[in-house]
Amino acid sequence: MTLRARLLAALVVLIVALGASGVVVTLVQRDYLYDQLDQQLNEVAARPRAALQRLLAGAQVTPTSGYADMYVGVIVDGTLTTVQAPTEDPELVPSVPLDRLPTTPTTRPTLAGEASSVRVLALELPRGRVAVFALSTTRADAAAGRLMMTLALVALVVLAVVALVAWWVIRLGLRPIKQMTAAADAISAGAKDTRIDVAPGATEAARLGQALNAMIDTTREAEAKLRRFVADASHELRTPLTTLRGYSALHSGELEPAALAEVSDAMRRINQEAARMTHIVDDLLDLTAMDEQRLGELTAFDLRTVLDDLAGDLRVVQPMRPIEVDCPESLMVTADHHRIVQAVAALAGNALRHTPAATPVWLTAARRSDGAVRVAVVDHGPGIAREHLPHLFERFYRADRGRGRASGGNGLGLAIVAGIVTAHGGRYGAESPPGGPTTFWFELPPTTIAGAG
Repeated sequence: MTLRARLLAALVVLIVALGASGVVVTLVQRDYLYDQLDQQLNEVAARPRAALQRLLAGAQVTPTSGYADMYVGVIVDGTLTTVQAPTEDPELVPSVPLDRLPTTPTTRPTLAGEASSVRVLALELPRGRVAVFALSTTRADAAAGRLMMTLALVALVVLAVVALVAWWVIRLGLRPIKQMTAAADAISAGAKDTRIDVAPGATEAARLGQALNAMIDTTREAEAKLRRFVADASHELRTPLTTLRGYSALHSGELEPAALAEVSDAMRRINQEAARMTHIVDDLLDLTAMDEQRLGELTAFDLRTVLDDLAGDLRVVQPMRPIEVDCPESLMVTADHHRIVQAVAALAGNALRHTPAATPVWLTAARRSDGAVRVAVVDHGPGIAREHLPHLFERFYRADRGRGRASGGNGLGLAIVAGIVTAHGGRYGAESPPGGPTTFWFELPPTTIAGAG
């Protein structure tokens, strides 16, 4: 659960707690006020005969007599007769069930009067009479209602303050973290120039942003040093490798005939290894150039011509292999011509190395509905295991594709393709469904398109 979600959950819990607390406090206060009414009823009920006799004798009711706010009545032969009604509600008549007399203070509705409910107490008198005492709950209910309203207003104020604090925390703490997360995702996706916007103030988020920027700078510096090292090492290796190949070719023809065959084979192997090392060095230099997004001049050219020329070269290399081109007659793009040819040739060479000589290979290119151009090399040989697909474009990664042929590669060809396509702002991938053809593809974005095909 995110910190934002936890804050929202805490706010919801606070709302529930405040609501429950308000209800409990209101109920407790109402019970207290009802207890005050019950105490007054019990005091009068302790001397019911004296109270009735005094009222029946026409005693004057005063605010201090204890009866001014009280209803007093007598039930004779099932009929309730009012002896004394409250001064403020002279029409008050409580509802008293004859079959279940309230011998203790009980809340009952009213039959008449302004009050909607009363606290009633009934006591039996001699000769089958019943004395009824009642007090209106209007004031108690109004006091409880005012308390509830006050608590609700206080809760709203508290929630407003808490919400303001939560917004402040999110703005100063969570929003910068969200922005840093987005920036980190962008850097992981290849946006190497992205930096973290440091939050203002001496907050934890600000210090984290500064630390991340420092880490990004350190990482960039390390990558730059690594690229310089690869470039320098490659340049340094080129000269001795060229010399090694030259001497191996020179000395292979200057030995005595008896030893010439043995030494010639050794020199041939040295020459092959030197050529392989030279190829690796060239690939490393290409990768360094692609890491730095270095492209040649962007020119407009026809992809159909590129695919036709490459297909012709492949037919010469492997005459027995069916090579087909599926592309519109004209498909113009603006890109680094040399690098695009290198990328398509690398994908085609990969298909030739990993499939039997009679396996068909298709070179395809088409414009998508969004304007991008998709180039693909499709072969119908054995597929690639699913677990290898996400790693095929990684450097030095070589998977056993089960195609019955040694690859002869160094694991850099597809990585170079990925670097070329990324430098053009495109996408790349590989698909090998069970029982279906294997497809290596890349797309050039619409911004590189020169004209309609």
